[in-house]
Amino acid sequence: MVLMVGGMTFGQNSKVVSAYNYLRNLQLKEAKEAIDPAVEHPKTMSDAKAWFYRGNVYLAIMMSEDPEVRALAENALSVAEESYNKALELDDKDRYKAEIIERIPFMAEQYYNQGVQLYNVQEFDKAMQSFIKARETNARVGREDSLALFNAALCAELAEKNTEAKKYYNELIQLGYEGEPNAVPLYISLSRIHKAEKDTTGAIAVIRKGLERYPGEFNLLIEETNIHLSSGNVVEAQKNLEKAIEVDATNPTIFFAVGTTYDQMGDMEKAAEAYKNAVELNAEYFDANYNLGALYVNEAAAIIEEANQLPLGDPKYDVAKKKADDMLLEALPYLEKANQIDPKELNTLVTLKEIYARTNQLEKLQQVNEAIKNLNQ
Repeated sequence: MVLMVGGMTFGQNSKVVSAYNYLRNLQLKEAKEAIDPAVEHPKTMSDAKAWFYRGNVYLAIMMSEDPEVRALAENALSVAEESYNKALELDDKDRYKAEIIERIPFMAEQYYNQGVQLYNVQEFDKAMQSFIKARETNARVGREDSLALFNAALCAELAEKNTEAKKYYNELIQLGYEGEPNAVPLYISLSRIHKAEKDTTGAIAVIRKGLERYPGEFNLLIEETNIHLSSGNVVEAQKNLEKAIEVDATNPTIFFAVGTTYDQMGDMEKAAEAYKNAVELNAEYFDANYNLGALYVNEAAAIIEEANQLPLGDPKYDVAKKKADDMLLEALPYLEKANQIDPKELNTLVTLKEIYARTNQLEKLQQVNEAIKNLNQ
């Protein structure tokens, strides 16, 4: 009986050795077939070496470029990590610790790469889990992988797992995470989650925390402005817009964003002023030119619509019509400039067509009709 037990133990030990030899020769199928029963057998299941070799075998399977080999284990990376953890637990003499510690950052990198691949095919929930595994794996060797945590938060947000997203974003804030070029998007994303949950107070609190860290940050000011607007707090929204302009009075993009916000608020005068500032700073700014022209066109349309409600023959109609036509003529140079910047933008051409027809500029009307025809061919 002693000889039989000894033989059984030797048999399992030989499987561990065989797994090592198969692995060395890159015979991964055979290596797996040898090592799997060894870690399940009562005589070798507590052998640190067996678990260490199992980790090596499964890691090699995961790294193989041969699809048939990779198909040997769908979750090879997880099995490798579990095997190494078990080896560390059983290795009371630290015979394999140094080699396992060397492999941990590499495994974390593989989890991260998995997350990227899953993100690219829009499997955001699974991608989140892979990024978290990357972070947890790196943590085993004392490394804080804040980038993996940020990606996990982003994936949680895209997967509409708001509880997890808020948790991860808040952890990043506590870590003092810095993205490229800063962590502003983190605060905006977290704030929007609160806003989606109808938590306006929480949304504003997050933005203001961001402004404490990045005083005067334009994107945060605009985000807070939009929150105030959505909750009907126009006074606070206007205060924020004034602060935004103070951030950089030489940046046309800031004036354009301010103009857009005033436009949404229905404050035509301030919207026009901001758009004009943007155009003065950058005459080739298509969006600013187009929006300014559209602003006047929309105002003219509103005047005509109101005039059409007047009784037939009311002298106020002619006054309103003249005012609307003057407004269209004021829009014209900005829309013509927008068309010059981007001659293939159809909306600009259609708007110009309406103005030329309305103001009886027949030659220009013919030219714009030809341009529209050419675009549609």
